[in-house]
Amino acid sequence: MIFSKTKTILFCDNTLWGLLNFRGDVIKHFILKGYKVVLCAPNDEDAQMRVVIPQGVDCVPISMGRTSKNPLNDILYFFRLGRVFRKVRPDYVFTYTIKPNIYGSVLSHICHCPVTAMMAGMGFAFTNKNLVSFIARSLYKLSFRYCNHLLILNKDNKRILLEKKIISCDKIILLDGGEGVNLEKFPFFNNQSEHTTFVFIGRLLWDKGYDEFSRAAREIKKTYPEVSFELWGSLDPSYPDSVPQERIIRDESDGILTYKGFTHNISEIYHRGGIVVVLPSFYGEGLNRSLMEACASGKPIITTNIAGCRETVENGKNGFLIPVHDSKALADAMLKYLTLSDSQKEFFSHYSRLIAENKFNINKVYEIYDSLVE
Repeated sequence: MIFSKTKTILFCDNTLWGLLNFRGDVIKHFILKGYKVVLCAPNDEDAQMRVVIPQGVDCVPISMGRTSKNPLNDILYFFRLGRVFRKVRPDYVFTYTIKPNIYGSVLSHICHCPVTAMMAGMGFAFTNKNLVSFIARSLYKLSFRYCNHLLILNKDNKRILLEKKIISCDKIILLDGGEGVNLEKFPFFNNQSEHTTFVFIGRLLWDKGYDEFSRAAREIKKTYPEVSFELWGSLDPSYPDSVPQERIIRDESDGILTYKGFTHNISEIYHRGGIVVVLPSFYGEGLNRSLMEACASGKPIITTNIAGCRETVENGKNGFLIPVHDSKALADAMLKYLTLSDSQKEFFSHYSRLIAENKFNINKVYEIYDSLVE
């Protein structure tokens, strides 16, 4: 009798919360298919971002300087991750974010294990032009020689990677619907309401468009004082582009917006009526998850006309696209929405759901992951 070994899949990321929040459905999919799944990531998030490990999943915590530029920290992380590889002996590896992508690809080559990396967005390595970014791009180019595949989330990112000769075209797999949305977990909710709330969802960073959002809110409040503006997301003081808490407190005290904090249950926002999701980002997005989830839940969207955001909006049908760094254009788009008729607002809501069903169904993502591992 021949016994087949259960395949072990190792997932590596720079935060355990991010790994479970963005890839949780994929992880559960592999568990249901009978694979052994091991997660390797730091678990040092703020208490408000606590995580629950799914049943049947092993977790190996690892120390890592997520935003550290000290080479010694990276060397230590490389050897720690190497010990994880030797202990787990994975049959397949998936890596996410810059340091796991770079060092995980090299270690997979050393251990003769296939690996697929993912670049969810371009990030600082491609949006900045300083020495640190140049080194990061060089390390990407070196390490991606050893990965079997690279998952990316939009065509613009593919073009940039090929122009800069970071990786060969035959290794790139485009997830043109991003990492997908579980449409059962995010069902359509009626958005009808007499009260409108513009909601910003995401890390509170300057390059996610916080300043533009708060300036537009200040402008709208002059004419529509009853309209609400909410911030949902985590403060990230370790990130160099983080919005200082003092600025948020000042905007709150001026009555411009309300900071609601971090939530594990994003659906609590989408269950409400009158919600418009706003993301004036100029960050190197892959395909923004909060916007995809907003689409699935039937929420209108106002966002910037950049890769990773524009895919969620058909201008004038389920929302509006605006230029980056333009708080006036954002305020104008908000005014446009406020002056729509009830039937037009309802059309926007239903059209968002239609986009999600056509573009972002996570079942398509499962098929790609399965094809890599099987």
